[in-house]
Amino acid sequence: MKKRMFALAVVVAMSLGTVMASGSTEAAKPEAKGEAPKEMTISFLTHKAGMDDTFARYQQDFNVSHPGVTLKYETLPDYKSNIVVRWSNSDWGDMCMIPHAFLPENELPDHFAPICDVKDIADKYNFASVFSCDGKVYGISSTGTAYGVLYNVAVLKQAGVDKIPSSPEEFMDALRKVKSNTSAVPLYIDYGAGSRLADWEWNARGSMTADPNYKNKLCYMENPFSPGKPYYTVMKMMYDIVKERLVEDDPTTSKWDTCSNLLAQGKVACTVIGSWACSDTKKKTQTPDDIQFHAFPWNINGKQYATVAGDYAYAINKDIDPAKLQTAKDYIFWLCDKSGFSYDNGGVPILKTEEFPATLKPLQDANVTFIPDNPPREEDIGLFDELNAESELYLGKYPEKARICEAAMGLSKESFDDIMTDWNVRWTKAQINIIGKDYASKNPY
Repeated sequence: MKKRMFALAVVVAMSLGTVMASGSTEAAKPEAKGEAPKEMTISFLTHKAGMDDTFARYQQDFNVSHPGVTLKYETLPDYKSNIVVRWSNSDWGDMCMIPHAFLPENELPDHFAPICDVKDIADKYNFASVFSCDGKVYGISSTGTAYGVLYNVAVLKQAGVDKIPSSPEEFMDALRKVKSNTSAVPLYIDYGAGSRLADWEWNARGSMTADPNYKNKLCYMENPFSPGKPYYTVMKMMYDIVKERLVEDDPTTSKWDTCSNLLAQGKVACTVIGSWACSDTKKKTQTPDDIQFHAFPWNINGKQYATVAGDYAYAINKDIDPAKLQTAKDYIFWLCDKSGFSYDNGGVPILKTEEFPATLKPLQDANVTFIPDNPPREEDIGLFDELNAESELYLGKYPEKARICEAAMGLSKESFDDIMTDWNVRWTKAQINIIGKDYASKNPY
C-alpha cells in the first residue's frame, strides 16, 4: 500500500510557501571531461558504524552504472573530533561526511570541491542550500532530521499519561507522573554525550516560533535570551527537569547508546533528540510500536511545529585526483537518488518526491508542520557564525548547555537567570562589535 506523503514546509528567501513537489526535475550534473578510468578506488570517511553490509550493497549497486569503481569506507570513531584532525591535512582521502551546523558557510570552499550550483538541485532536493556558499553546493545532506522528543509510550501509559504532551506544563506533569508511578527514568538528559544537549536548542527555532527566519533574526535581536523568548523557555525547561532530578542518577557518565538501550527496554520514558534516533531505538526492542517520535511540547494556538534541518552531508575533497572527481559526484547523486539511505534510517527525505518513513508517522498524524531555517540573505552569509564565535556562546553546540545542567545539578553557584543574563550581555557585545550599536534597527528579516 502506498504510504502517504508528508508536506515539508520549506520557506526560502526568494519564495514563501509550503512546498512538496509532486514531481521532480533531474538535477543538472556537470559534464564529465573525458572518459573516466575503468579502474579506480574512492575512499570515504564516514560517521556511520556497523554498516558494512549496507556499504557492500552500495558497492554492488553503484557498479551497475560504474563498473570498476571500488568504494573504500573508513569509519571514524568520535567523528566530529577526528574529522577536524583529518581535515587539517588536505591528504585525508576522497570523500567524507560534513556534520550539520559544524562549519561556517564561508569555510566550505577551504575543504571541499563544489558539486553543482544550488539552482541545479533546488527543485529536486530538500535542504539544497544548507551546505552551500555563494550559490555553490559543497555538500548534499544525506537525510533530514526533525527535532522533538523520543518517547516510550508504554512507559507513559504505565505512569497514567494518556496523551502526548503539547505544552511545557503537560510535559513536566508527565515526567513527574513517570517518577511517581514507575521505576523508569522520566527523561534521559544525556549530559555525558555532550552533543545531545545541543538537540534542545534546535527546538528554540522553528518548533517554538513557526518562523523559518528565526535564526537570521537572532543576529539582530535585542536580548534574545530573556524571559518569554524561545531560547529562555527551552533552556529553562531543561534546567528545571535536571533540578527536579527527573533525569538519570548520574548524568555526567551518560551516553547515547545507554539511553537508546534503556528507552528500548522501557526503563526510560523519553529524551529530547532528533528524529534520526527513532529508527536506531526501534531496532533494539521487541515492541517497536512503543518507540515514537513526537513534536517538542509546545503549540501555537493548538498547532505544533518542528524544527527540521539537513543532517550529515556527502562531500568531496577539494584536492581529489581530477580523474576521480566526476565519479565522486556521480556517487553522491546515486546515494541521494537510489541508495534509500534517508528512508531506511527514518529520516526526512532528501528527494522531494520520496515517501516519508513510518518513524515520522506520529508527526504526520498530529499534522505537525516542519520548519527549516531559511538561508541568510547574501550580505549576511557567515554573520551568525561570526556572532557565535565573538560571543563564545557557540549556539548549536553543547558547552553552554552543559553549564546550565551543571548549575541545575548544584555543581556551580550560578542561577539560571545568571546564565541567561550573561548570554544576553555576550551576544549584545558581539552584535555591537560586528554590526554596530544600531544593530537592532538594521534587521532586514
